[in-house]
Amino acid sequence: MIEIEEALALILSNKTVLDATTVDLIESVGFILAEDIHSPIHLPPFSQSAMDGYAICGKQNHFDIKGIIKAGDTSSYSLNNGECYRIFTGAKVPENTTAIAKQEIVNSTEKQITLQEQVKQGTSIRLLGEELQKGELAIRKGTKINPAAIGLLAGLGLEKVKVFQKPKISIIVTGDELIKPGNDLPSGKIFESNSFTLQSAVKSSGFDATIQHVADDFESTKSVIDSAIKNNDIVILSGGISVGDYDFVGKAVEELNVEKVFYKINQKPGKPMYHGLKDGAKVFALPGNPAAALTCFYFYVLPAIQVMSGVTTEGLQKTTAKLNESFLKKGDRSFLLKAQIIDGQVAIHKGQSSAMLSSFVNANCFLYLKKGNKSYQKNDVVEVFLLP
Repeated sequence: MIEIEEALALILSNKTVLDATTVDLIESVGFILAEDIHSPIHLPPFSQSAMDGYAICGKQNHFDIKGIIKAGDTSSYSLNNGECYRIFTGAKVPENTTAIAKQEIVNSTEKQITLQEQVKQGTSIRLLGEELQKGELAIRKGTKINPAAIGLLAGLGLEKVKVFQKPKISIIVTGDELIKPGNDLPSGKIFESNSFTLQSAVKSSGFDATIQHVADDFESTKSVIDSAIKNNDIVILSGGISVGDYDFVGKAVEELNVEKVFYKINQKPGKPMYHGLKDGAKVFALPGNPAAALTCFYFYVLPAIQVMSGVTTEGLQKTTAKLNESFLKKGDRSFLLKAQIIDGQVAIHKGQSSAMLSSFVNANCFLYLKKGNKSYQKNDVVEVFLLP
């Protein structure tokens, strides 16, 4: 059995990243950029008006109107001292423009304008290359592409982008006691929730996963795991990793010659967790209890998925907070408690059983209490891992 820090370090030490591929820009959201993007143009590509108003030349208050310049007008214009153009947002400013006078401070006739207040030189002009110079680094390799990045790249004229592929993920749920929601619930059975929990956790993190269910039968379990390893980059198993008579996952991965990285972590919840490698695939066997499974997913599996996708990560973001009440820790394991951090204060939720998901619903962090220390007082500074 290993400690939390060692387990996470072993996972993050595997820096395998999937190959890059080129996708349409609009399809790239959520992917990790696989190359540095240098601006192919100046941005903006010409000096432009930042608002509707008048492009003026000079420092006086009266200007003669020479005409109108609309956004998208490709002609070139110039001004002499004492002249102006009616201009609209995004339009190319004429040569010799001193500033843009916004229309709210202008009194105008058909041929002339009068400024109601002075306008400083350069006001409301977006200068050529003000945001990016041609050839300048626009977005760095390893950046997660979000809507702003897509808008920026589109503004640079790019229609395709090179990204790291996202891993293929399979979730395998074991347990004859499980009944799919929507059916009648016989005595002795429970509704299956882990596939819903884990698949939605994968999806909300920007990835996709397929779901398979397998009966508590060794050969079936072995066959399904073997097929999943051959066809996926990440295999997540829920349940069947303990030492009961009908827990076949451990024996199956052993017979399939999966290289064991570790089994069992000195933590609560989530002690009976397994991680292994085979043929480039990463295998994670999570506890069957719902809260324990989700804890292990966020703390260990998600960082592994992100690394494989090109993310430079050290796991969940860590910070500190003050306990809002005293807490007595029982047992010798490290605790990952569902909690909520607000304004630097962290509150431990009720219902910390590994079977209870209700305490997860409004949690925004794990409170990390290391092994050894058992007594915590109100306002003690503790470590907190933020949920994504």
